[in-house]
Amino acid sequence: MVRLGSMIEITDNGLYFMISLKIEELDFIKTPKFSEYMRDKLQELNYPNVILDLEKLYYIDSTGLSFLINISRRIKESNHEMVVVCTSTKILQLFDIAKIGMFFKIFDTIQSAEQYLASKKTD
Repeated sequence: MVRLGSMIEITDNGLYFMISLKIEELDFIKTPKFSEYMRDKLQELNYPNVILDLEKLYYIDSTGLSFLINISRRIKESNHEMVVVCTSTKILQLFDIAKIGMFFKIFDTIQSAEQYLASKKTD
């Protein structure tokens, strides 16, 4: 398990890496530091399958959205996938407005995301 201060926790679950955001806001102030760390870490891990847990997040701005799209693209370029777990109505509405579902699948539970990635492995 790796921690970036109190911002993030990364756990290797074999089939995928669980990345849990421990912050409530991903905005133009926090995104650059977070982005740099994640880019380096994902490159070190060869852009694996990722479940991104956004359960603690209650606010995300355009820089945060852009970051999520960019890491999803890099992971896809490595023939892997990033899925997101989120239940915040406010963030889900923003994802819907911004058509974020075109870039990654969104689940309401970690278990659903795990089942999805497990089913992709057997395809």
